Amino acid sequence: MPGGVAFPVPNLQATDFRSNFPKLQRAWHALSDPLTALFLPVNCRICHQPLEALTRVPVCPDCWLQVAGYEDRECAQCGMFLMGPAVLHGTSLCGFCRRGSFSFEQARSFGWYEGVLAGLIQRLKYDGMVPLAPPLAEYLCRAMQRLDERDWDMVLPVPLHRNREKNRGFNQAALLAETVSRQSGIPLGGRDCVRVKDTRPQTGLRSTERRRNVAGAFAVPDPGKIRGLKVLLVDDVLTTGATMNACAQALLTAGAGSVSALTLARARPGLRDVI
Repeated sequence: MPGGVAFPVPNLQATDFRSNFPKLQRAWHALSDPLTALFLPVNCRICHQPLEALTRVPVCPDCWLQVAGYEDRECAQCGMFLMGPAVLHGTSLCGFCRRGSFSFEQARSFGWYEGVLAGLIQRLKYDGMVPLAPPLAEYLCRAMQRLDERDWDMVLPVPLHRNREKNRGFNQAALLAETVSRQSGIPLGGRDCVRVKDTRPQTGLRSTERRRNVAGAFAVPDPGKIRGLKVLLVDDVLTTGATMNACAQALLTAGAGSVSALTLARARPGLRDVI
């Protein structure tokens, strides 16, 4: 794949997660359970072909092998995937970063939000397939190697508002951050940053609308707990960077030493007003 490289199928060992999901999430988990698969035919949730082996993660090896990470030129700060060096104008920064659009020091994403990677994120986020979180977090750990910082004090998920987290049953960013913390050894933060505004979904909003929508949406309940810390923020998809930036601003205003950002996928420019 141009601009990307395929990675081996990630480790799909079973992992324990929070058990307080709504009934619909528990019903979905039952359908994905290997014992249930003995009696019900199971297809890959991405390509819909029959699975040849029982697994807690109903995605076939062929689909996993199609997941490709980005390995081409990117903006030194926001990590924007670039089609060529022209937009840098002889610098290492894209136009947004030359204008000082972002508060975080650096951001990196594993790959484009498309194909199998987009499908996996959607199954985790909207279908409640939480066993996908550990293998997806392995991709985050690979993208983390492209960040200059190596000495973070805390891994922190971008928070959902309590109403949305209650309706969904979980925060996908928190599930990803748990595995990143466990694999990297960086302490995992909890409610060190919270979402205080139940904002409308960013889907369908243009860049300026997104920034306005999340302005003041985040707060730090106890600034003393994060003062001076180097924070690694984790989320699933970076579209325009508005949400990540608003969260970083709240942390820095509360006294964080620095904020870096890590996401699974980055939306192509043509999708930014859609997803």
